[in-house]
Amino acid sequence: MTAVPPELGRLISPRGIAVVGASENPSSIGGQPMAFLTGYGYAGAIHPVNPTRSRVMDLPCVPSVRDVPDPCDVALIAVAAHRVADVIRDCGVRGIRFAVILSSGFREAGAEGQALEAGLARVAHDAGVRLVGPNCMGVLNIPERIHCGFGQGFRVRDYPVGPVAMATQSGGYGFTLLRNASREGLGFNHVVSVGNSVDLDALDVAGHFLERDDVRIVTLFLEGTRDGRRLLTLGRRALEVGKPILVWKVGNTPAGRSAAASHTASLTSSYDLFRAAFRESGIIELRDYEDLVDVARGFIGGRLPRGPRVGLVSGSGGAGVIAADRFAEAGLTLPIWSDATRAALRDGLGPFSGTGNPVDLSGEGSRDGRSLSNVATGIVLADDGVDMVMVRSGQTTGSAAAARDLAAIRDASGKPVLVATVAEDHAEGKAALDAAGVPWFLTVGRAATAASALVRFAARRAAPAADPGPRPVPRADLALPDRSGFLSEAEARAVLAAYGIPQVRALHVTGAVPADHGLRYPLAVKANSAGLPHKTEAGAVRLNLPDLGAVRAAAREVAEAAARACPDLPPDGVLLQEMAQGTELILGAMDDPCFGPVVVVGMGGILAELLRDAAYGFAPVGLSTAREMLDGLRGRPVLEGWRGAAAADLDSVADVVVRLSWLIADHHDRIASIDINPVFVAGTRVLAADVLIALGGTD
Repeated sequence: MTAVPPELGRLISPRGIAVVGASENPSSIGGQPMAFLTGYGYAGAIHPVNPTRSRVMDLPCVPSVRDVPDPCDVALIAVAAHRVADVIRDCGVRGIRFAVILSSGFREAGAEGQALEAGLARVAHDAGVRLVGPNCMGVLNIPERIHCGFGQGFRVRDYPVGPVAMATQSGGYGFTLLRNASREGLGFNHVVSVGNSVDLDALDVAGHFLERDDVRIVTLFLEGTRDGRRLLTLGRRALEVGKPILVWKVGNTPAGRSAAASHTASLTSSYDLFRAAFRESGIIELRDYEDLVDVARGFIGGRLPRGPRVGLVSGSGGAGVIAADRFAEAGLTLPIWSDATRAALRDGLGPFSGTGNPVDLSGEGSRDGRSLSNVATGIVLADDGVDMVMVRSGQTTGSAAAARDLAAIRDASGKPVLVATVAEDHAEGKAALDAAGVPWFLTVGRAATAASALVRFAARRAAPAADPGPRPVPRADLALPDRSGFLSEAEARAVLAAYGIPQVRALHVTGAVPADHGLRYPLAVKANSAGLPHKTEAGAVRLNLPDLGAVRAAAREVAEAAARACPDLPPDGVLLQEMAQGTELILGAMDDPCFGPVVVVGMGGILAELLRDAAYGFAPVGLSTAREMLDGLRGRPVLEGWRGAAAADLDSVADVVVRLSWLIADHHDRIASIDINPVFVAGTRVLAADVLIALGGTD
């Protein structure tokens, strides 16, 4: 995706379509789109292309794309893989600017297919033709009945129309999502299957969707991406225009990543990084099909809450308890009513209803011609301490009149209202809610999922991730060796020092240990070896040495151990280092293949590997983002002084995170990773103890 999304209007809404490889067989890959386009009401021109036929489905058929008459904006290609490049050349000559390639047999099929795909990309670039695919299922424009593809998803003639658009890397499963969501009444307008994405990819398509007036919600079925930073750009644009992006990211386990790589040859990265990108940019992550339906339906309501405070109204006490659990589990809060609200509930509902949060209507009833559930909803919405209301009552959907009344109450308040249905019928009431834009859900748990998404999007839109701001230190010119592998720890310490990252005091010694070394006992002694990244396992570290004699003996021992462990690269002396204490953190940085330079902070100590409590930022980061990272750690209470321990100055820790982020941002072309473990934190003091730097980028 470029800075400005590509103009794909004529891809989505073509005035004419050439079907290359057109067939009379309605079940073939070249016959299905012909049957759909001719039979489902597409109003544009349809141009069959097949050198062996003069007519296809009662339409004139031409032998070559070059012979296609006007108008024609899209070539839908269903020919053998080895013929596709020639068709694209002809498209360029003819002036057709978009091609949708259904053909398979490219990158997903092995080395020969990879070569075909690379050649196809070059041909398309030279011809000025933008490609969807290859190995895709096509493009669907539901309002204009443009079924430009093949497969079960295109066979459905009449989908419900709505403001949701989808870009999917999996054509088969993407259209399964569409069919299932449609059965629950969720309306889509556009779906694009991108296949191998030799040119246009899912993020390009999503970027275009964000700029369309007929799209209010963008959904993505994503296996991987070539450039994770584009997710951040896409999310920021979504916040600007107020259109949420909902992503179902799959391939999150080692097995899943392997399957995704073999499926579309997408680059995959750590799931942790994708989740960090979603959080930073306001993208809403989905976990399954139900999430897609529910979160999209929640946003269709068109109102965002000011905060996470939810008022619950239930016709059943038990259902109210379940709702309270589900909304709390989703990270939302149930406020205590104001005195005025509690009094209004007592007066409005009568003596048999519970007036807490949730409101327990204890059955159904009415007051002055209005259902008690609607009376309660209006009262709760008027409370300044409530940001949204969820109602679960059979009265709400039991009649169209009650549903319309609820919509009017919602409109008067300006706050979101969500409805959990009691029965699977109540079709008239649900239809009235749909018409008024009041989202309804099959369970209170699914309503809670939607409410949480609304709150998170609104919060990030109100406070988008800050730019890095001014550099804390000038870019340092590092004298890095022209090789791969690791730096010695003395070399690595010099790199950290160049960016002002504070470290435990140490001395690099290449001969006899001097008596006046200037360090405070007890000391640690470590072999200084570029060939020994894991010194402890090799016996090349000694700790808590009390005096000079112990230090000198340890220096000889660790040097000998390092030489035995790595005879081809003997140690460059030893490192004497003061012992330090404090809360342990892990800091790291790396050059990720998808996301580029990344900085990591996590809780350290003996449970670090087990708990995996870490936060990720996309370098360079500023102080506010670094603080967000620290705030997101589950172990943050430890940093704040758990059980009487000294509290850490989180601003000082954040400053070190920022400096490390600039280091990797400046030098990720040569530095593959930085591992600082542990970092000791005590009050305002933040000291790096052990550092390991791996080099890369020598090819």
